[in-house]
Amino acid sequence: MAFNKSVRLLMATVSTFALGTAASAQDATNISGTDAADVSATTDQPVLIAENSIALDAITITANKLETSVIDAPASISVVDEEELERRQPSDLSDILRGMPGVEIYGGPRSTVQEPIIRGLTGDRVVVRVDGARANMSVGHKGRFFFDLEVLKSVEVYRGAASTMQGTGALGGVIALTTKDANDLLDPGQKIGARVKVGYASVDHGLTTNGMAYGRPTDNTDILVSVTRESTGNFESGDGIKQQYTDDDYINGMFKGGIDINDASRLTLSVQRYSDDHQLPAAPDSGAAVNSTSNYLVDRESEESSLVLGYSYHDLGNDWIDANVNAYGMRTDLDEKRVSDGRHDERTLDTIGIDGNNTSRFDLAGRELAVTVGGELYQDSQEGRRNGVAVANLFPDAEMTIYGVYVDNAFAVTDALDLTAGVRFDSYDLSAEGQRSREDSAISPRFSASYRVTSWMQPYVSYAEAFRAPAMTEMYASGYHFPGNNFVANPDLEAEKAKTWEFGTNFKSDNLLTAGDAFRAKVAYFHNEIEDYIEQQGATFGSSETKSVNVPEAEIKGFEAELSYDTGVVFAGLAASRLRGENTRTGENLANIPADKVAVSGGYRFEDYGVELGGRANMVDRLTRIASGSEVPGYATFDLFARWDASETVPGLTVNAGIDNLFDHNYQVADQGLYEPGRNFKISASMKF
Repeated sequence: MAFNKSVRLLMATVSTFALGTAASAQDATNISGTDAADVSATTDQPVLIAENSIALDAITITANKLETSVIDAPASISVVDEEELERRQPSDLSDILRGMPGVEIYGGPRSTVQEPIIRGLTGDRVVVRVDGARANMSVGHKGRFFFDLEVLKSVEVYRGAASTMQGTGALGGVIALTTKDANDLLDPGQKIGARVKVGYASVDHGLTTNGMAYGRPTDNTDILVSVTRESTGNFESGDGIKQQYTDDDYINGMFKGGIDINDASRLTLSVQRYSDDHQLPAAPDSGAAVNSTSNYLVDRESEESSLVLGYSYHDLGNDWIDANVNAYGMRTDLDEKRVSDGRHDERTLDTIGIDGNNTSRFDLAGRELAVTVGGELYQDSQEGRRNGVAVANLFPDAEMTIYGVYVDNAFAVTDALDLTAGVRFDSYDLSAEGQRSREDSAISPRFSASYRVTSWMQPYVSYAEAFRAPAMTEMYASGYHFPGNNFVANPDLEAEKAKTWEFGTNFKSDNLLTAGDAFRAKVAYFHNEIEDYIEQQGATFGSSETKSVNVPEAEIKGFEAELSYDTGVVFAGLAASRLRGENTRTGENLANIPADKVAVSGGYRFEDYGVELGGRANMVDRLTRIASGSEVPGYATFDLFARWDASETVPGLTVNAGIDNLFDHNYQVADQGLYEPGRNFKISASMKF
């Protein structure tokens, strides 16, 4: 009980702390007319920012397709950069997103089963992009994240309705994954190089190895080749019990190349293939014990192949053309053979698409108007087979084609006032063999206004609508589900439509308490109203049928905050969120609404030795607002991390070490039924040549 009160107290003080700390900037010691870079030059103190603050000063393009500083964007955006990825030594998506406000991971600790939840919305309501390509696989119990974390350069998370700029379906938000290329690893003047990395985790005796070779064959070309292999055993939860069928074994290969056609044009190609092989229960996200009827054991192979061909044109001397185009294809295969009798289930999703945009800039009485025009066309084709025969309940053979066009305008009215306004048109056509086809369209507007009241405070207001077509499995699944329960198709499902208001404030101040320090904060309240919210009903024992239906009205609202402070030596960060969601007609709770949480991090840099030491605490309140089932206890976990840039001792060597779940706490995330890993000692070393 005391822990719950502590969490609520921390939640209540976050925004007050942000306002009070930023306001003190008015009285802090500043060097008049000198920016942070000048301070660094005159005091020999580097202008660095903390692990959260680094992300807030990063550049984002998810907000409006323009390169905008995250801390200046009138939106809730978080970026996990390459340095933070190295600190966390992630083994799955939850290791990356844990502690981020408004974000949770559904599906339990098995890496290939995880589903991201943003502001209480999951599945197709969260758009996932890998180097620009849509990763659309989403099928009950099976997960949608099949990716090698070792090749990641950054993870950008946009929280809130984002259909206008990011494509249909983004009711909850966007997760944009960007992979490394040769230019990220080559030193100035270097033509060829290599990196080898090895990592070990004690909780599952996991061993990860990665090798990269990269270079510039000519002055205008660059190439990177990467191969990763990871093998893990079953992990132990905090109570010392081995969690069965949590072992994993995957290999991933990536080729990425680029050609600078001229000073303005660049052509890129990215090819990846991921392959995973392990034994799992048929419903690996449920936590239910393996049995011979509904949660039988399967040998599962997960494969995902993708190709992205990109073109960009950016010329500082040309205000009319600033263009990007991506053409992509992605295939995801899930192949399962039941251990008991060899029954063979196959699911395949093919996605092909193209999207592009161009920004033209106009001078209006000395003020810049940026007009972005873009569009997207993609097709999902899915196929399900059981022993070679189509089965409607498994993964109904279906096809969906979606296209959308949009225009967005960003206008700097004054030095302090920025306005954006845009609109998108989407249309979809959905069909399945033996079922009635469905088509619909929608217009999704958006606008935002931000005003820099002072140099350190920028309040904003935004409104956005989003549109999501029903998933093929939601509309067409029929037939056997589990003993005593059958799927019922619902071709009359309406598309979901979201209307989201967000009120927030960005805070940033340099030289706040001492020369060279930096304070960054984003605080926001949002209210999301969803019409025709799609909810699965009857998927419980005692019910004879499972069917997806439209809930006429649902709402999700909440508060989020991210704060960070850095002196260059000492750094600290805090993130918090509190969400509520309900069926507004009945007052019943919505599923997947996460518990209140607070995450705190901090550390110290021993700059003379290239060493960084720090820790994190992730505190989550008891989850009582659930759609069904029992309450989930709250929990708190504590991590330690260390980083050593050993390049002065051994050129090219970097070592990361950490202890996750330091006190070996036994806990579950949400209502998963499967416990998370216990104390985990991690270490990795990378060497560049």
